[in-house]
Amino acid sequence: MAALEPSAAPRAENDPALRFSLITPAYNASQTLEATVASGLAQRHGDFEIVISDDGSTDDTLTLATSLARRDPRIRVVSGPNGGCSVARNRAFEAARGEFCVLLDSDDVLGPHYLERMSAFIDANPGFDLYSCNGTRRLPSGFEEPFFDGPTYARETSWTLDDLIPEDRIFVMAITRRDMWQRIGGFRSDLRYAEDYDYWLRALAAGATHRYLPERLATLVFRTDSKSKNLVPHAQAQIGMFADLAETYDLTSHQRELVGRKIASLHARIRRVELEDRLQRGEFAGARREYLSIRSAYLSRPAYLAGLAMMLVSPRLYAEASARRMASRVGS
Repeated sequence: MAALEPSAAPRAENDPALRFSLITPAYNASQTLEATVASGLAQRHGDFEIVISDDGSTDDTLTLATSLARRDPRIRVVSGPNGGCSVARNRAFEAARGEFCVLLDSDDVLGPHYLERMSAFIDANPGFDLYSCNGTRRLPSGFEEPFFDGPTYARETSWTLDDLIPEDRIFVMAITRRDMWQRIGGFRSDLRYAEDYDYWLRALAAGATHRYLPERLATLVFRTDSKSKNLVPHAQAQIGMFADLAETYDLTSHQRELVGRKIASLHARIRRVELEDRLQRGEFAGARREYLSIRSAYLSRPAYLAGLAMMLVSPRLYAEASARRMASRVGS
């Protein structure tokens, strides 16, 4: 794991009187940062600070963040050279004073009751290291949907490492104890994708415990340029981090089997993207055979079977449906 980057801000001691630090990494976020910060300041629970970490922005982000901090003493700003989201988060964690840290990226928003409900949830479930809720996914078209859906996410529960290896079940606007961040060495500064997923996995592998509240308390905003849309590098980053997980931690044989399956499914996901790209270019040769070999790229069996039915009728039909699906998700 890469070492933490040095911070331009002095390290702050944990303030026992301060419960929450909202951790907001910001890179060229001048168009969205103010709304994100406003959602933090609107919280009904008053025991918090917002730490904005400018990541070497080339626009007015740092100027805006500094201006916001002058208006409200609950806002603090740290800055440093561009190093990616993990580096910016680590910088904010180093300066944070709260017992609990809330991940709040600079284009997402908290609902007004987030801290109130999560604080009560922590009080009702003391002693856990990670706390998460459900959230809302807002697509570029403006359409909103639950981030997690189905009966699995309709009740309070706790996720273990075995639960998280097959699928990331923790909404990004989650809460971690600041001392847990310290114990596992923070976020990996060599990752540009899936940094939060990697953090949850390493924390659980190191003995952290988790608790989930099935309420939608925050909104994750997807933009047309969201890095999570870069499916191939995202999958490649996860392949590397799962390989590191198996090498670094003393996993059970079952967990190692799960990691092997996960890596295989990520390779299949890359092949799925490559297949759909070829279909969009009108290259249909061998499409049915390739589709049959990438079953693990689909988390949903019904989605895979629906695609299989179209593919068996005509690869062109599948390509048209795939194009419509992608268009609907970017609001075109």
